[in-house]
Amino acid sequence: MTPTTTTTTTRTAVADPVTVTEVREGIALVELTRGKVNALDGHAYRRIAETFDELSTDQSYRAVILTGRGKVFCAGNDLNEFRTMDGGNGDAAMRDARRAFFAVLECRLPVIVAVNGPALGSGMGLTASADLVVASDRATFGLPEMQVGVLGGGRFAARMLPEQAMRRMFFTAEAVDAATFQSWGAPIEIVPHDELMGRALERAELIASRSRYALTLAKQSLNGCEGMEIRRGYELEQSFTVRLSEHPDSTAAVEQRLAAMNRK
Repeated sequence: MTPTTTTTTTRTAVADPVTVTEVREGIALVELTRGKVNALDGHAYRRIAETFDELSTDQSYRAVILTGRGKVFCAGNDLNEFRTMDGGNGDAAMRDARRAFFAVLECRLPVIVAVNGPALGSGMGLTASADLVVASDRATFGLPEMQVGVLGGGRFAARMLPEQAMRRMFFTAEAVDAATFQSWGAPIEIVPHDELMGRALERAELIASRSRYALTLAKQSLNGCEGMEIRRGYELEQSFTVRLSEHPDSTAAVEQRLAAMNRK
């Protein structure tokens, strides 16, 4: 399936490390566009955070796809920034990166990552921050931090992998292909490379067919209960159910479902 762009208005300048287009009604495509390998510097991290914060409040969207332009999804942090990082500027640099990851994680809309090639270091962090992951059969995943004298990335990778699988990736700094990553427990969908964007769009279109209000409540609910024990987490989910039940979209969904059942 080849995506057809319904609106091609780019919201950002050509030189911007992040571009946004509307590829279907209600679906935003966010592309990393920094150099050949989409290595991220401070400016790129800040633009990612700004972009996802803006999408959270844009009422015209109901789902977001994140991918990388070119052959690489994201090769990680720009190593030139590590060369100049020290105790004086390091905290600010880490804050920029952290804000980018959490802007994806806390985006009010569901985020689908389409991994088109290597997702290394910060690329793994962005992938692990998403709600759904579709990966090309050419994709690879890795945590190369130990090779370049830094730390970080393990906690995000642990959202996708069992602890020891994550540690194996971290301590060896060896990248693995998508099939291996999946076999270790990563909940990714692998498709032939030429089908990647088509499959990501299929998933996004299904999600975007839902009520935006319901989607935003669901995202808040799932994020809120993720780290909770089962009783407190389910109680939180139930409180969001009550909130949703008061909205007209909830009533409409129930009526539509009942009508469909009665037609069978």
